[in-house]
Amino acid sequence: MFTFPASSIVNRVIPKARIIENARPTTRLKDLLTNQIQQIRWHAKLSPETIKIPATSQVPEIQIFHLTLKDSEIHPDLLGLLDKTIPQPMLMVIEAADHKLAHSAAFKRPSDADASQWVVGARFTSTFVIQPSSFPPLPVALDLSRLYTALLQPLLPLTSRKSEPLLALIERCDRHQSLQRRIALLTAKVNREKQFNRRVASNQELNVLRAELAGISR
Repeated sequence: MFTFPASSIVNRVIPKARIIENARPTTRLKDLLTNQIQQIRWHAKLSPETIKIPATSQVPEIQIFHLTLKDSEIHPDLLGLLDKTIPQPMLMVIEAADHKLAHSAAFKRPSDADASQWVVGARFTSTFVIQPSSFPPLPVALDLSRLYTALLQPLLPLTSRKSEPLLALIERCDRHQSLQRRIALLTAKVNREKQFNRRVASNQELNVLRAELAGISR
């Protein structure tokens, strides 16, 4: 997605045992961690000290983690586990066994009730693509909040409206993803339905959902 400045590179392998010790995951998540991830590497830290961009109360630092997979699949719950283990805003670079890359990030913000606690919100993940020969430099940003927005934007299904706050954009994109899933499920149901009156009712519901999807997409 981007080339990170040399001053921000950490390049430290994080043992999976440490993730298990700190997060105390369920047996299912332990198995996913063991079976799907080959290596977890803390690739870079974007902070005032490393890239000379001021922090904000919402984004004090941004962590970049590189996940190397054993195959080409990673369960979303496993990404959620890692996000809860690393409490700050984070971008995950995911490398499949065939060296294709995907990127994933869950929107994070400090809790309104306790600023020391982090709320993990909607997740956005790209598809796997062939690695390009080079990546562009980090976007120019006045502070880490704006840089965080720039890092998230390529993963989002929608672009921001004029003067739209990041949280509002994230909520709109989350609703967009939810509507797409509902439309896909309902479309499959309509295609299977044999009774005419039920098909009519489902198609009416589909029209409502599609109208809402079109509205939030603009």
